[in-house]
Amino acid sequence: MPWEIWRCTVILATLCMVSGVTLHHSAVDHEWLIWGHRQVWLPDQFWLFVTQWGDAGQSLILLMVIFFDRCVDLALVFKTWLMGIPASVLLKAIDNSARPLSVLESELLNIVGQPPMLGHSMPSGHAMTAGAMAALLFFGFHQKRPWLSMLMLLACGLVALSRLSVGAHWPGDVLTGLGLGWLLVMLAQQWERVQPWATRLTSARSQALIIWLQVFLLVLTWMQPSEGLGMILARMTITAWVLTSVASKWQRQLA
Repeated sequence: MPWEIWRCTVILATLCMVSGVTLHHSAVDHEWLIWGHRQVWLPDQFWLFVTQWGDAGQSLILLMVIFFDRCVDLALVFKTWLMGIPASVLLKAIDNSARPLSVLESELLNIVGQPPMLGHSMPSGHAMTAGAMAALLFFGFHQKRPWLSMLMLLACGLVALSRLSVGAHWPGDVLTGLGLGWLLVMLAQQWERVQPWATRLTSARSQALIIWLQVFLLVLTWMQPSEGLGMILARMTITAWVLTSVASKWQRQLA
């Protein structure tokens, strides 16, 4: 990626994070969430389906399927997640802000599924995942398939918005998470430039481990309690995608 583009995207991601933190510490943060829940946007099950794709495990499975044969992009995926998990845990512990359901009366929100009441709210982990996915998919496809990259940006934006729609996070949490997720991908690109992993991921052993990791994460996904039809449909979709991909890769290795 050219230096000027990299620098501009880092600046934009940082501004997104700063805006999210500023919003988080203002009264508008609560007002916007309440206002949004007074509107009728889309069916509840739609949001329950969409929000599953912000789960760190499910999104990692999806990206491993998409980028299985593109080792540079796959290296960025792994490095982003390796930085993202501790970053999310650390920032949540530092801020230690309450979630909407522990602050607002339930009558003010249109609760979808079983969003967490306790735990740290800032930043949104699902929005971080959505921001990271948006950056990875955009830079992975914008040259050859710009229409597809824009469609993926829209989908990732819906994933982030779903965290507000189900009542799990404040707007500031989501905006901060989006910027942070995008910034982590930019940092992963610099890490890959200094210490590349792409060549290691081309070996047959590495690819076999990636397949087993997909299967392991898929099992963990189904072990989580179900919250409704939307969640079940999301799990069935990712399962069909993974099983098709795994069968194709095993067939290729045997051939």
